[in-house]
Amino acid sequence: MAKRVRHVPFAQRRIAPLLARFRGLGPRLARWESAAVSEQIRGVQSSSPVWICGMARSGSTILLHMLNNLPGFTAHRYSDYPWLWTPYWWNHLHSRLPLPRAEAAQRAHRDSITVTRDSPEAFEEVFWMHFFEGRHDPGVNQVLDSDTRNEVFAEFFDSHQRKLLAIRGARRYLAKANYQLARLGFLHRIYPQARFVIPVRNPVAQVNSLIRQDDLFCRLDSEDAAVGAHMARIGHFEFGAQKRVFNMGDDRETQAIATAFSRGDRFEAYARQWAVQYGYALQRLGQDPALTDACLWIEHERLCRNPRTELARLAAHLQLDESDTRRLQEQGEEQIRQRPTSAPDSGAPSDDATAPWTSKVWTSVQEWASRPAKGAS
Repeated sequence: MAKRVRHVPFAQRRIAPLLARFRGLGPRLARWESAAVSEQIRGVQSSSPVWICGMARSGSTILLHMLNNLPGFTAHRYSDYPWLWTPYWWNHLHSRLPLPRAEAAQRAHRDSITVTRDSPEAFEEVFWMHFFEGRHDPGVNQVLDSDTRNEVFAEFFDSHQRKLLAIRGARRYLAKANYQLARLGFLHRIYPQARFVIPVRNPVAQVNSLIRQDDLFCRLDSEDAAVGAHMARIGHFEFGAQKRVFNMGDDRETQAIATAFSRGDRFEAYARQWAVQYGYALQRLGQDPALTDACLWIEHERLCRNPRTELARLAAHLQLDESDTRRLQEQGEEQIRQRPTSAPDSGAPSDDATAPWTSKVWTSVQEWASRPAKGAS
């Protein structure tokens, strides 16, 4: 008898579904925790969080790892899931558990990025799905703009960040979130001092990467059905058996993407999704000078060619001091150098098959990615 393949660890396979079944449990525990540690977080503020908010496969993870290595930042970790709702209690307990040494291993994406249980990961989407109805429903406009109001979420989210900062002894909350391009206006309203980093790749490279990941995660799900269920619980619908179109408010384009997926043309589907998500961000920034100043575009190919220059731009945008800037440049350059595959050169949009859908947006993105950072105001 063939051995059963399990790609999802026990806590994510058994405990996470149990917690998700009782929808109100997480928020209730969060309120209890906030009340219990109110003194510990009283003086903690989360006034200048940082979101890395490019579309999936944009180079966002390497930026997350670079910034998470700086002493003042902290992000959700692999070890935080499924205990996301109580960051203070869980981190207090976890730091005292007699755990074996965390060994680095290649992450599930099999893209040569190694992680341990203490590595940063994108788990914030769990909260957005809970507090905002219809998240990831292709029939629902996913844009949350500056006129969006959800005070219950805002109160929870601020308390959550402060608890995480307090228990980790950090100053700035950091998150990678692949869907935040649709939420820039909302986030900037509730966090006017926030900084947003928008990574992007040459569209043909990014689309091909998405297709490779779709192949991989569909195969993993065929071997272990818990894979797709786990991805859906944590809000990753970019690829794999559970993938969905992300509706940016253009019903016609949303339907065109869905149609391309349904006929098996993933190249067109992902190219259109790339154009609509980044295109929306360009349009939104063109309407809001303050939000424009809060955002920095990072072209992944340019970062790989000139890491020190691009990381200096990033440091200026985040208003890092000289010591952290130097550390970011040195460690970031080393991380890029150690990657076994280099990023492809930025080619002209007309040279690739994504051009019918991406060329106009890509031209604008390259111009934005060449602008100097605003730095300290």
